[in-house]
Amino acid sequence: MANELETRVSRLESLTKKLGQSSQMTNEVVEELIGGIAGEIATEVKTQVKQELITREKEIESNVTMAVSGTIDGKIKDVLDERGLSKTDADRLTKARYKKMRELLGDSRGDEYKLFIPFYQGVLRNGYLKKFDVMRYADIDPSQFKEALEYIQNFNIGDRSWCVNALHKTYRNNEFTNNKLVHAYERYFGINAN
Repeated sequence: MANELETRVSRLESLTKKLGQSSQMTNEVVEELIGGIAGEIATEVKTQVKQELITREKEIESNVTMAVSGTIDGKIKDVLDERGLSKTDADRLTKARYKKMRELLGDSRGDEYKLFIPFYQGVLRNGYLKKFDVMRYADIDPSQFKEALEYIQNFNIGDRSWCVNALHKTYRNNEFTNNKLVHAYERYFGINAN
């Protein structure tokens, strides 16, 4: 029986030793698993946080760029609006006015043109400035350019009897500014001054 007891104790010690080794191996495996999983999770979290930061940074940059761009566009529009038309568009309006006056009054060297041009220009100018609420032709808002051009192209004085009356009065009162206008008046109205 003593032998049997020793065998059992010996077996028990052997099993305890194996259990101890097994427990140590289990702990090592668990630590490795936890360490590996924790490392993977930490790496994954770091990667995800980095991606989110990059995405946020791009969103912020985009928002700032859009805000700055909108502000710059607004400032440019304000400056252009204050400035009025571009030189090219202002020149186009001037050419349109000259063309319209030649259509209505003929050649600029002709008597009708010389006599009536101040009336036509005055009426066109006053109507234009009033319609577009500006001080000069080129002061209109660039968005109104097309409308201004059409206004000029469609301009006409329907009844110019008041112009003729004004010319007669000027002639009677000797108020023409130069002899060329006096001669133009006499030729146009068929007055023989001789």
